Amino acid sequence: MCIGKGEKVMKVLVIHGSMRKNGNTKILSEEFMRGAKEAGYETEIVELRDKKFGDCFGCRACHNNGGTCVQKDDMAEILEKVKAADVIVLASPMYYFTWTGLMKRFLDRTYPLLPTLSNKDFYLLTLGGVSDKKFMANILSDFNMYVACFSEFNNGANVRNAGAVIGTSALAPGAIRESSAMQEAYETGKNL
Repeated sequence: MCIGKGEKVMKVLVIHGSMRKNGNTKILSEEFMRGAKEAGYETEIVELRDKKFGDCFGCRACHNNGGTCVQKDDMAEILEKVKAADVIVLASPMYYFTWTGLMKRFLDRTYPLLPTLSNKDFYLLTLGGVSDKKFMANILSDFNMYVACFSEFNNGANVRNAGAVIGTSALAPGAIRESSAMQEAYETGKNL
């Protein structure tokens, strides 16, 4: 990617929702970011396991006060990063055929963004110990529905599901390195 003088560099934000510090999901995320960096994009990763944030209260105060959550925790900073990013990558291993609890808690806390988030591309990086991608149908559906909420409840949001990279047979530490998902993650990052 060639950036001309005065042009904005696209920002890629990876939300890493695994409790494992350097597990397979992190390895796959780093490969995506490597491709994005080589293409000239600015990248950042948010390690959810290192952040302090609670569950959504469901109080809807954020929709009555201009989009500010009443909880005073690390989500305020993360939500600002999401707003500033052009591309948001949700990186979560599959637990019981869906998100990790950590990632689900994060997704619930993005509720303040629902009426205002616009012009974003979302990607999913996911993997599991299963040998067939058919077992990933539920997490893919959850991802599709999450991204669709922004356009459904904010006409003209221009928030897009830009795709998913899926790794299988990645249960053992480092097993994802042997997967074709590594090359796919790299190429996806490079060709944003």
